[in-house]
Amino acid sequence: MLSGCGHRGQSTGSGQSQPAQHQITVYYCKAGSDSLVAMHYTAASGLAGTALAQYVVSQLISGPPEPTTALLVFPADTRAVAIQHEATIDVDLTGTIAKHYAGGAGDEAGLFKSLTYTLTELPGVNAVQVSLNGHIEAALPGGHLELDEPLTRETFAQ
Repeated sequence: MLSGCGHRGQSTGSGQSQPAQHQITVYYCKAGSDSLVAMHYTAASGLAGTALAQYVVSQLISGPPEPTTALLVFPADTRAVAIQHEATIDVDLTGTIAKHYAGGAGDEAGLFKSLTYTLTELPGVNAVQVSLNGHIEAALPGGHLELDEPLTRETFAQ
C-alpha cells in the first residue's frame, strides 16, 4: 500500500490537520446482478497518474473494508500492476485468475465491470487494457469476456 492513503473517514483523533486528501470511488458489483455499489476512499492529494491508478486498483483487488458475500471480489491471491498511458490504464493481473477462472460468465463480467468503472472514474481515463501475466490474451483461461481490446464503460452497456 502507498502511505498517506486509507479508508474513508480515517482520522487522527488528535485535532491536528491531516495532509490534503481527495476522495476516490471504488465500485464493486453485487453478486448475481450487474448493479454496482460505490465505496469511497481517501487518497493523498499528491497521487496522480500511475500512482493513483495503482492505489485505486489495490483498493479494488483488496475487496471492501467489511468482507461480504453480497459483492463480487477478485480471488484473494490476485495481484495487479496498473500503469497509466494517457486515457488508458494498463492492468496486469497475476494469480489464479490469470491461470483459470472457475466463476460463471456473469461473475466474470461483474469483476471486470467493477475494474473498468473504478478506473474510468479517474480524471481523463476512458479505457482499461487488461493483461494476464504480462500478456494480452483473448480472455481469461476458462473465461468468457473478451480482453484483447481495451474495456470501456460502453463494453458493459446494455
